[in-house]
Amino acid sequence: MMKLFWKIRNIFLSLFSLKTVGARALVLQKDHILLVKHTYLAGWYTIGGGVDAGESGLQALIRELKEEVGVILQESPSILGFYHNRYEKRDDYVIVYVCKKFEKEEVTSKEISEARWFPLNALPPDISPSTKRRIEEYLGLRSLSDVW
Repeated sequence: MMKLFWKIRNIFLSLFSLKTVGARALVLQKDHILLVKHTYLAGWYTIGGGVDAGESGLQALIRELKEEVGVILQESPSILGFYHNRYEKRDDYVIVYVCKKFEKEEVTSKEISEARWFPLNALPPDISPSTKRRIEEYLGLRSLSDVW
């Protein structure tokens, strides 16, 4: 059901050339990163989602972190970059934050099937390409880009 919703949503957005904004996070603890598997997508991703009307990118990030994985920020995150994503034939802009100081509580989300910590030097083989690029940018293994 969730997969069908996301397919319909993306088709609608691409047909009407709507612009969307998202906020995502590299949630880091020492040399590990917290990644999630969605119930509607294959692979591992950073945590985040869409910025709702009336929200700032940071407000959306705070909401998504709490809803999806129970992360509550203890200090303001830094910004890794601001990206343009044309993958789904629409204008999608994504702000990626770096979060290092937080508390984590247990939550259940209908969007997240699994959340797991991975060493930065041993990422899962089925990590999404854009997630891998953002981590490599953070680690200085590739130049920062403005394209998702």
